Amino acid sequence: MITMLPATEDDARELATLLRVEDRAEVLALGLDPVDALLGSLSGSCEAWTWRDDGRIICMAGVGPLSLIGQTGVPWLLGSDLVPVHRRAFMIETRRTVARWLGMFAVLRNTVDCRYEAAIRWLRWLGFTIGEPFALGTGLFRAAVKEAA
Repeated sequence: MITMLPATEDDARELATLLRVEDRAEVLALGLDPVDALLGSLSGSCEAWTWRDDGRIICMAGVGPLSLIGQTGVPWLLGSDLVPVHRRAFMIETRRTVARWLGMFAVLRNTVDCRYEAAIRWLRWLGFTIGEPFALGTGLFRAAVKEAA
């Protein structure tokens, strides 16, 4: 049974050891340690969730404001190898979550590792516009932007 609960620091520490290879590579290319990346994302979020399957962590996701002024939110999601196992539920729930976040922010904006083709396809499916590659950290990234209707 899949549950969605408010994310905690313990969830972040647990997921850091279970990240998908691609998620870990993306975090490392940004020059971040997985635990620090998850804890930092969690602390900057106004809303963050952990999805679990019978207690096993699937992913964590959240959104926080880009700045104290403005209408831009910064969404994030990092997952374990259970994400593809629950692909259908993942797709449905992330679409609902992004719609809710667009009710909180006029624009959602973050970056995605150019090597992470599955994440780019998923973001496009969610309606994000994917920008041209640019250097960030030790890798090439693309902006991912979605505006409220």
